[in-house]
Amino acid sequence: MALEELRHRQSFDLDFHTRRALVDVRPILAEIERAFPGRFETVAAPDEFGSGFKGILTVAKDQKVTIEVLANYQDVPQSELTSSQTEPKMRRLTRQRFLADKIQCVAERSEARDLVDITALLRRFPELTSRAKELLSEQDAVIVSEKLLAWTDAGIRSDLASYPDVDPTDAQEARDLLLSWLKPEKREGEA
Repeated sequence: MALEELRHRQSFDLDFHTRRALVDVRPILAEIERAFPGRFETVAAPDEFGSGFKGILTVAKDQKVTIEVLANYQDVPQSELTSSQTEPKMRRLTRQRFLADKIQCVAERSEARDLVDITALLRRFPELTSRAKELLSEQDAVIVSEKLLAWTDAGIRSDLASYPDVDPTDAQEARDLLLSWLKPEKREGEA
């Protein structure tokens, strides 16, 4: 999305998704270790359920690539995939699915770049705003509020320090927007 549609920040990774649910990723780790013997260093091992791992693959003498594999607990319908402009043989997530994933990320992992991505997406495609509100309403409002309120301006700046092309106010804007959507609307006659 950053490369093909939003062009709002550099991305340091490529995210690959499976079409079918993938709960236990340990077989993928075994395949990587078998395919690249001695060149893959696991830095975060899978938990007892095999829900994810992270490692560093040495591709050349001084070139390393970080690989992170996370479980996917649901199938991805064809309607949520589109052909990549960069590599037409590959499919990628649609804008709507990308938005859904980013809203979910705000509720689960809290990285300021997710907030930046939400701002970029809504600026470029304002027609997605009503869908963003729906997606947010499907999350636990207390959990999301706590995560968003924990993001101080200084914390956002610190978290985005490795993204020199990103303006931290973009993340602050998304934080404030999402919080405003979580506030209960006043009914007529209420103070």
